[in-house]
Amino acid sequence: MTESPTARSSRKRKRVVLTLKQKIEICQRLEQGEKRGQIMAEFNIGSSTIYDIRRQKQELLKFYTLSESSRSADKRRTLKKPKLEELDTVLYRWFALKRLEGIPMTRAMLIEKAKELYSELQLTDPCAFSEGWLTCFKLRHGIGHLDVSGGSTAAESRAQGPLCDRFAKIVGEHGLSPEQIYNADESGLLWRYLPESALPGSGEAHAEGLKKNKDRITVLVCANAAGTHQIKLFVVGKSKNPCVFKNLRHLPVRYSAQSNSWMDVQLFTHWFHHVFVPSVKQHFRKIGKPEDSKCILLLDNCRAHPPESKLVSGNIFVIYLPLKVTALIQPMDQGIIENLKCHYRKNLLRKLLSSNEKITKFQNVYTLEDAVYNVACAWKLVKPQTLRCAWHKLLPNVSLSSDEEFEDFRVCQKKSTVMEMVLMMKNVQSDENLMCKFSEQELELWVDVDKDVRHVLNDDEIIKTVLNPTKESESERNTDEELHEVRVSWAKAAEAFQVLLKFAETQNCYTAQEVIRLHLLHSTFLQKKQDYFKLADIQDLFKKENVESGGDP
Repeated sequence: MTESPTARSSRKRKRVVLTLKQKIEICQRLEQGEKRGQIMAEFNIGSSTIYDIRRQKQELLKFYTLSESSRSADKRRTLKKPKLEELDTVLYRWFALKRLEGIPMTRAMLIEKAKELYSELQLTDPCAFSEGWLTCFKLRHGIGHLDVSGGSTAAESRAQGPLCDRFAKIVGEHGLSPEQIYNADESGLLWRYLPESALPGSGEAHAEGLKKNKDRITVLVCANAAGTHQIKLFVVGKSKNPCVFKNLRHLPVRYSAQSNSWMDVQLFTHWFHHVFVPSVKQHFRKIGKPEDSKCILLLDNCRAHPPESKLVSGNIFVIYLPLKVTALIQPMDQGIIENLKCHYRKNLLRKLLSSNEKITKFQNVYTLEDAVYNVACAWKLVKPQTLRCAWHKLLPNVSLSSDEEFEDFRVCQKKSTVMEMVLMMKNVQSDENLMCKFSEQELELWVDVDKDVRHVLNDDEIIKTVLNPTKESESERNTDEELHEVRVSWAKAAEAFQVLLKFAETQNCYTAQEVIRLHLLHSTFLQKKQDYFKLADIQDLFKKENVESGGDP
């Protein structure tokens, strides 16, 4: 008996609209090798829907990674773009920057800002800017509540005790040693900053110096509580491929780029899985621990950090500090980053004083390459004792016994750095360098100049980063134009090595051990030089044989 059209239509599959969370789940299950038919039957969907979901995979995962709350993926069903896409992108970029700065945000503030940007972008298409519009904007970007605020109060100080007790309980339950407990935090570094009094008195040169003073990178600092493992620094700059990195084979830091040189969710997620986790496992092998040992990474509730569920790798996981007590107890904020920047400024001052260039010229020739090597050296100079002491509130058994002792230690470190800088200036022979006029107070201010740096972009800058995302700033472009590629030959390098050795051997300031280390390094250099020319000879021989046999040269 033939089935009637009415019966066939009654059995026709009903249209199912999946949530983004369900689509992401389907992507994950397909990756794990689950059969399509089984998934289609479970969700009551057809093969064309499966195809569409696989095609959108990257966009789906990007939305999930950037969302503040997983509940957003529960509510949203499509990745449809808004009609006023430019406004939507600029507004979200502004919102994200304000979140990073910790500025409280309300619904009214967001709507008002949207109206301002609408005018600045000179848009003409109608937009209601209603509560419904705001709900759609939040849903589109996975934004949770808008009532984030910060600040330190007496109540927050009282909250430290219970938190420290809970942390101690977690450490005990998991049987963790200080080797297995890490903290990471980001900080802005004004890498070319010089005190304003060192810059030319007025005019274009002074304005240019002030502009270069604002050049900033973000540095992610991470180490364990034992003070035995410092993760290689992660540096975020503006330029994806800086000209000065062109021929470098090895960078002393891990470098990445972001349009405003801030850390963001995607960069942090990449750092966790591809830098932090492998480095921790390598350290465990080095100290004789099983590679799959447990490890905790302590983080603050910065908006650039994704949810805990996205930062898990085997037995390595994260714990977030409550927003209100982060500044009071986070180890990296207890003198580690401050100490790093003290060493950085001291090295920068030493380079300036030993340079024969004028202040403005020095700022121009001091490049991002110099900065990353400088900050990497500064990180090496942070002592294990400093790293351990910073945990005095969370793990008092591995550091100093009281807050008073810790504060004395911290102040002592800073004063010692400033006094070293004062002595460096006194020993400078030339009176032409304006830095020689710095007082101790000016140096103290200089050391702390980017203690809480926040590069606040105005609306025009945000709009430019959205409309021209790949366009470099004028200062970056001018700096690149001024730089010339320098290639050093093996012969020149060998000659320079000999000069350095002769100099060190005749100076009282070099110890016998330091001279021996230079000789060992010279020996390594000679071996590499020999290997290089041996390989070149073999290559030349093969080319010659190919030519003689009629083959390609």
